[in-house]
Amino acid sequence: MAVCETQTGDWRDDKTLAECMRHMLKNEIMCDVTLRVGERRSPIKAHKYMLASRSPVFYTMFEGSMPETGEIDIPDIEENTFNVILVYIYTDKIEVSSSNLTELLYASDKYMLTKLKRECEKTLKRTATSHHAARALQTAYKYHLPDLLQESLQHMKLNTKECLLSEHALSLPKECIDMILKSDYLYCTETDICQFLLKWVKYQCDLQKIELTGQNMRNIVGQTLFKIRFPVVDMDFFSKEVANTELLLRDEIIAIYRSQYGIKTSIFSNSLRKVPIEKRQVHTVKRYTRYSQFRCNNEGTEALIFQADTEIWLKGVTLFFPPGSCTREITFNILDDITEEIYAHKEHVYGDYGGTERLFMFPKPVHVLARKEYTITTRNYTDHMRYGTGCNHSIKVSDCAASITFKNSPMCTGLSNIDQGQFAGFMFCV
Repeated sequence: MAVCETQTGDWRDDKTLAECMRHMLKNEIMCDVTLRVGERRSPIKAHKYMLASRSPVFYTMFEGSMPETGEIDIPDIEENTFNVILVYIYTDKIEVSSSNLTELLYASDKYMLTKLKRECEKTLKRTATSHHAARALQTAYKYHLPDLLQESLQHMKLNTKECLLSEHALSLPKECIDMILKSDYLYCTETDICQFLLKWVKYQCDLQKIELTGQNMRNIVGQTLFKIRFPVVDMDFFSKEVANTELLLRDEIIAIYRSQYGIKTSIFSNSLRKVPIEKRQVHTVKRYTRYSQFRCNNEGTEALIFQADTEIWLKGVTLFFPPGSCTREITFNILDDITEEIYAHKEHVYGDYGGTERLFMFPKPVHVLARKEYTITTRNYTDHMRYGTGCNHSIKVSDCAASITFKNSPMCTGLSNIDQGQFAGFMFCV
């Protein structure tokens, strides 16, 4: 006859703290507060201690000067979303997905759950550099996410026309439209921008269920109207699509037409927006004509003064580099003519690099003003390195209207001067 074994032990055995907390929540052990969640006011029992330990909002709710008593209504968060919030509060596990992202972001913002909010922002950043950038921008503005806001704005500047054609762009608040239109760097024409604004304001009228009149459109657009550079909009489009909408006043329309005959207006900007730096053609200059046949050891500071005859954006520098396996720390500094540092960059190089030169791209282009001297320095911390000889003192770039002149720098304690040394080449755009 078989002996029936009885289960011994306790539910707490071999469980982590998080597992115990979740068990108590799931089985409603010692719960001391009932939350009525969602439109249906579904009852969810929980522990004040746990809620207050993770959220300053819940702490104030239970321990503030006017503490809540009895059941608590939370009608603005649905039950499924709130259960995910509770899992995070009790176990520190975060379950963010595309289906619950917006609701979780709202809840984490409401209850000041910083870690959960950051996780939502990480997920959203994947959409900041896609055709959904407008949606990411709107979310970042609404929930005060500065990093996401800047990333989505930057992507929209580089892909303006594509992003403005997105369905999400029409629902952008006016404040976000202002952020986009105040930029001097957009990758589209002013006619594209004007066309989008007309669609946007018509959509807003429909959304607010108001008549599509010139005055209503103007009220919705507000001061954003003056960020459109109407004098550089295609005049055929302007005449057919803008001038007859009553969006603009008679004096404004006259001023725009007069601007086509050289009479500038102070009402709207007459300047064209510029192509974003990242979208411009890249130019390179090679400073040396040959390189040394022997290698040298050098741990000094390589420095060189350079000057461009037109405004450029320096995007990278080519250095001579030893062949074979190497692990190096490379530092770059760029100083202006009063030796004030305007840029610094450090990069670690690992592995085998078989060439004589290596291009180092800067994470962010450096703005170089016309006819102003700058000093570039590097500490290479390397040995067995070749260097350039027969260097040109001045180089005219063949595929653009720019030339760069070089001078010796008193900061140099290495090999570099106008005739030889490091800094094999420069990469830039104009």
